Amino acid sequence: MDMLLSILNWLLPLIYLALAIDYGATFILRQRTHVRNSGVVLAIGVHAVFLVCWGMRYGGLPLAENVEILSVVAFSSVVVYFAIELITRDRRAGLFVFLLIFLMQYTASTFLAGEIAQGLVATRGWGTLHVLPAVFAYTALAFAAIYAALYLIGQRNLKHHNFGLLFDRLPPLDLLGRMSFQALMVGFAFMTATMITGGALFHRYGSGGGTLPMEPKLLAKIIIGSAAWIICAVDVFGKYVLKWSIARVASIALAGFLIIAALFVTSFALS
Repeated sequence: MDMLLSILNWLLPLIYLALAIDYGATFILRQRTHVRNSGVVLAIGVHAVFLVCWGMRYGGLPLAENVEILSVVAFSSVVVYFAIELITRDRRAGLFVFLLIFLMQYTASTFLAGEIAQGLVATRGWGTLHVLPAVFAYTALAFAAIYAALYLIGQRNLKHHNFGLLFDRLPPLDLLGRMSFQALMVGFAFMTATMITGGALFHRYGSGGGTLPMEPKLLAKIIIGSAAWIICAVDVFGKYVLKWSIARVASIALAGFLIIAALFVTSFALS
């Protein structure tokens, strides 16, 4: 099992590097912009096998340390991006996504290689059921913010008649706006699952006679998660009920993510 884990661990960054090169060719040459990339399916499959094998070997996903969790973040990024690409049928933004995914997975693989060699890995047990949807939720919200920023920058350049290489090769503005909102909807769904599993963990500890101490770190996570859910709910309500424009929805998505990021930084600084 350790040999298989080692092979998959180093195969993943190579796959993501190949995908980054492939999407780079699409971005530069403006070819196959609407062709679904079967390589992403391969990457998701290989990464899923790696995580399953890791769970079988060590009893849980690599979520205990800040560095090793990057592999799960990379996996969630691929899944979220592929979902958006399937919906929009546009792959022109893939270069930037897979460059970041490659860097995250390479960093994680370097760290995980040492853990596989030592055979000593800390796991989260039942906490995985709560942490995993949270990782997907914040990943999707980051995608929503990135697409929102690209939309707002492109809209500003369009008003000032400033057309450059980046603007020329990115998806159309209305598509970027839809991609941002679709990513936000995915984040909203996973954030709802995160809150449900968080409540289930509290109930599990309570029914077992134990309690979760309300430490500042735990309280900060509750505040950040609640803020993220409220921001998503406001944007969804504004989109479907108040009929907000794409620009306003994108602005809320970007501002909301920046608020969440600021809360995270503050939490780390105070912990």
